[in-house]
Amino acid sequence: LKNMDYYQILEIPKGSTDAEIKKAYRKLAMKWHPDKNPDKLEEASKKFQDIGEAFDVLSDPQKKAIYEQYGYDGLVNGIPDQTAGGYSYGGNAQEMFENFFGTSNPFASFGFGDSQPFASKLNKPPLQKPNPVVHELECTLTELYNGCVKTPEITRKRPTGMTNNDGSPDMYNEVKKLTITIKSGWKQGTKITFPNEGDETPGKLRPDVVYVIKEIPDPNLPGYERSKNDLIYTYKISLSDALTDCSLRIPTLDQRVISIACPEVVSPYYEKKVPGEGMPSSKTGVKGDLIIRFHILFPKYLNLSKKEKIRE
Repeated sequence: LKNMDYYQILEIPKGSTDAEIKKAYRKLAMKWHPDKNPDKLEEASKKFQDIGEAFDVLSDPQKKAIYEQYGYDGLVNGIPDQTAGGYSYGGNAQEMFENFFGTSNPFASFGFGDSQPFASKLNKPPLQKPNPVVHELECTLTELYNGCVKTPEITRKRPTGMTNNDGSPDMYNEVKKLTITIKSGWKQGTKITFPNEGDETPGKLRPDVVYVIKEIPDPNLPGYERSKNDLIYTYKISLSDALTDCSLRIPTLDQRVISIACPEVVSPYYEKKVPGEGMPSSKTGVKGDLIIRFHILFPKYLNLSKKEKIRE
């Protein structure tokens, strides 16, 4: 998973003004446009795309604010503790170039006419980036509580370097294992983006591969559910314990057992809160609360003597 340093790409320090960002983009976009670098086309195309992405983020106040506060990971995968999706660059650096300069030939004002190859090539349709390839990534609540590492495999098309009889590039299926570090406190809907890891198609950019966290129950630790940074645990309690003093033994998601005194009468819909035993925040590590709800187990049958004792 790449980590883009947009200030480094534009060769400016953090805290640069809007004017300095535009000046840097103007200089580098002119320098690295692919049509000006036919002898190193692959390198120039990559740099031109990165320059366009850096300017796209740093020239937008909202994107820039998220990037500076949460870094590239927060920008692309979404702000911690929020399920909103992250940023994905559209890849249309050429269109951005023309919009910025207001012309398909920024050299005309310097005495270079439209006959220049650079100007004519700018009119080519830009490479389109397909929509991201989205996969679900199942994680138990226990895995989201403690953090873990997932290694899903993807299959994508790559060229063999040979051509078919019709002149089209010969492709093969490449299997690649990805590594995803699940951070403690992540929640359902969190997105992990692997830029340009999708199928390679002639005339198009590679799509991103995006994994979206899907929370699933933990079969080894039933009874837990999540509400933001709070954990809700349903405790099964007998009617006798609900009416008299008892001590609760609660298994936690990090393999502890906590004992909680419960001297009060437990009535239907009663809840007991344990501060600091909830879900950790992926941003700060601070835990929410554990909320204990009770499922009272009523006896199926009472004999006459027990009924009389209850009436007493």
